[in-house]
Amino acid sequence: MSKNSLKQSYKLRQKIAVEAARLINEEGIDNFQYARKKAAHRFGISDEHAFPDNEEILEQIKTHQILYHNSTHRQILKELRQTALNAMKLFNQFKPRLIGSVLLGHAHEQSSIDILVMVDSPEEIALFLMEHEIPYQLQDWKLFSSKHNYQLIPAYQFFAGNYQVKLITLSENQRKIVPLNPVNWKAMQKASIKQLEALLDKT
Repeated sequence: MSKNSLKQSYKLRQKIAVEAARLINEEGIDNFQYARKKAAHRFGISDEHAFPDNEEILEQIKTHQILYHNSTHRQILKELRQTALNAMKLFNQFKPRLIGSVLLGHAHEQSSIDILVMVDSPEEIALFLMEHEIPYQLQDWKLFSSKHNYQLIPAYQFFAGNYQVKLITLSENQRKIVPLNPVNWKAMQKASIKQLEALLDKT
């Protein structure tokens, strides 16, 4: 490929990544693949070889938040993390661990607060929610053990104020799996209550 072709390919990837980041930040799209395809479609691009990868989109998400929503983003992130902390304390008996965009710092107002909880049976969470009169929806969550291998596990979603919380249940067997972050396919970062409290002090 010539230098001009490489330069053109890079510009195209950047263009799609910037638009995908805008869609995620401003339209509340949490699915990178959907945002990428929608952005490419807007520019009439169908060749997936020209698409940016997840990490390129993530970099543009961070840039977009700094350029357009810096002070607002910091406040929303603080509120999301405080909501996460409150939820984790409520579900403390299930050894909660915060994961995802709220922990990593690139969440937006419509991002889900994703929390891993350790259970013998997923029904423990359903019972706990019912006992506390918290309405919820049962969903499937993809637990990736490799880029092409995942299993669907139960997740309980509910609202805490304006924010959605998702409790992702891990049984004893599933705890042996090192869950991968589908954005970069690296081991997922996790935070305990104490670690989140320390993070909040810096937010």
